Amino acid sequence: MARTTAARSRPRMTGTQRRAQLIGVARSLFALRGLEGATIEDIAAGAGVSKPVVYEHFGSKEALYTEVVDTEFNRLLAAVTEALGADAGPRVLLERAAYSLLDYIENHTDGFRILVRDAPPSQPEGTFSTLLSRIAADVEHILAKEFSSRGLRAEMGGMYAQMLVGMVAMTGQWWLDARSPDKATVAAHLVNLSWNGLTGLQEAPVLEHIPGGMPGGAPTVLTLSAVLVHDSEGRILLVRKRGTHRFMQPGGKLEPGEDFLQAAAREVNEELGLRVAAADLADIGHWYGPAANEANTFIDAGLFSLNLPGPFGSGADPAPQAAAEIEETLWLTPAEAFARTDLSPLLRDHLLPQLLAGETEPPG
Repeated sequence: MARTTAARSRPRMTGTQRRAQLIGVARSLFALRGLEGATIEDIAAGAGVSKPVVYEHFGSKEALYTEVVDTEFNRLLAAVTEALGADAGPRVLLERAAYSLLDYIENHTDGFRILVRDAPPSQPEGTFSTLLSRIAADVEHILAKEFSSRGLRAEMGGMYAQMLVGMVAMTGQWWLDARSPDKATVAAHLVNLSWNGLTGLQEAPVLEHIPGGMPGGAPTVLTLSAVLVHDSEGRILLVRKRGTHRFMQPGGKLEPGEDFLQAAAREVNEELGLRVAAADLADIGHWYGPAANEANTFIDAGLFSLNLPGPFGSGADPAPQAAAEIEETLWLTPAEAFARTDLSPLLRDHLLPQLLAGETEPPG
C-alpha cells in the first residue's frame, strides 16, 4: 500500500504579526540600500510573501518607510528623553543622555542608519535634524535653569544646547561604523570634553554613575539635598552627623516622590528643629562629586541657601538645635571653615570657594 505524507503547512500569521514582520524586513533593507534602493519586490521576497500583501498592509513603499522611520524616531527620542528627565544634576543627565544614544546605536543599528540617511516624504527637512531639535529643546530647558542658578544668562542655554547635542550626535554617527572603543568609554570621553573642557581633560575618564562605567563597577550614587544656612553675621552652619567625622551642610537623601526642594525643606526641619517652608529656600545649583563618609559613593546634590535672623551659637537663642542624626553644630565664617581639614568634599571644593569669591550670597 502506498504511503502518503501530508504536507505540513506553516501556521498563518495574524495581521499584526505579518505587519511586524514586514516592518522588520523593510528596516534591514532600508538601512542597507536606502529608500530608493530597496524595492517592494525585495521586501516581499524577504518576508516570503507576494507584493500585494505588502501593499495591503502599507499602501506604498513610502508609507512603509515612513512607519519604519516613525518607529525608530520615537524609540530613540523616548530613550534620550527618559535619560534627560531624571531628577538629577546636569553631570548625571549628561552621562545618561550620551550613554543612551550610544546604547541605541549599538542595539538598533539599522534604525539609526535609517534616521541619519534619507528623510521620508512627511519630513523633508530631515528626520535626524528634527530629532536633534526636539532633544536640544529639552537640553536648553535644563541648561537655562542651571545658568540662572550660577548667575549666567539663561538665554544662552539654547546656543549651548545646540553645541552639546551636536557634539554627541556627530560622535554617535562616527561610532556607528567605528565601534571602538566601547560605548561606555566613548560616552565617558564625551562627558570629559563637555564637562571639563579642553584645559581640564582627564587622561582616562569614566562614567561615574552608570554600571560598567568604572573599573570594578560603578559606585553608589546618592541623590540628596544640602542647605547652606547663613546667620545675620555672615557665618554659615556646619553640622556633623552621628558616627561620622566630617562637617557638612544640613540635608539628606530624597524620599520617594520628593524633589530636591521638598527634601531640602524637610531635612532642615528634621535636623535643626526649625519650621522652614520650601519658599524660604533659594536654589543655588547642583553638585556631583564624592561623598564625605561613604567609600565608593558619589552624591548628586541639589543645593539651596537659607538666611536665618541670628546670630546663633552664643547660647542666647537655642534655635536652630541639633536634632535627628546631627551630633554637633558649628557657626563659622567661610574663612574659618575653609581652614579646617574635616570638611565634606562638597563644602570644601565647591561651596566654600564660591563663598570666599563672593559668588554665593545669602538670600535677601
